[in-house]
Amino acid sequence: MQLLVSHTSPYARKCRVLVRELELQGKVEEIDAHPFEDGEILLRANPLGRVPCLIRDGKGYPESTLIGEILHEEAGYPWRYDWEDQRVEALASGSLDLAVGRRVEMVRDTAIYSDYWIGRREAGIARTLDVLESEAKRGLETDTMGALTIAIAVSYLDFRFPESDWRSGRAKLSALYEVWAARPSFQQTKPPADA
Repeated sequence: MQLLVSHTSPYARKCRVLVRELELQGKVEEIDAHPFEDGEILLRANPLGRVPCLIRDGKGYPESTLIGEILHEEAGYPWRYDWEDQRVEALASGSLDLAVGRRVEMVRDTAIYSDYWIGRREAGIARTLDVLESEAKRGLETDTMGALTIAIAVSYLDFRFPESDWRSGRAKLSALYEVWAARPSFQQTKPPADA
């Protein structure tokens, strides 16, 4: 299998971390495919022109959630995966979508820059992180797709928006992130500092 990635994409990072956590490095080859360059291999595998994309048996499988399911199947489903975890993963993915949307808005030409959309996305991220924090009554189980996606989302906030102060009032999410941040899989997939 081949995994098409960009090293600044948080969605690709989620898959790259998972490959390492599930010990699938020998089965999955990572290939750099910058989405804005519209490379032939990426567009042939994923007509959406987005990363990550997993090429398996000649077919391209887009989207990090779908790729996560395929990787879990390859590894024999070692992590808990139920409706509640899928709900947490969806919420964390949604907050990541908002953060990426905020980033896109902030790199646009200042003439079309929208404080409204930036504020709306920031509010959605904060609400979602507050819900995830409040629902984590007994702490968060680490080896789940929901927990991984939370860690990826808040790590992206650190990467692109270090001023975000997402840790304030969110001790459980902060603790979960620290567990992930110490793992070799997370350290090996850090985005480049100059990106």
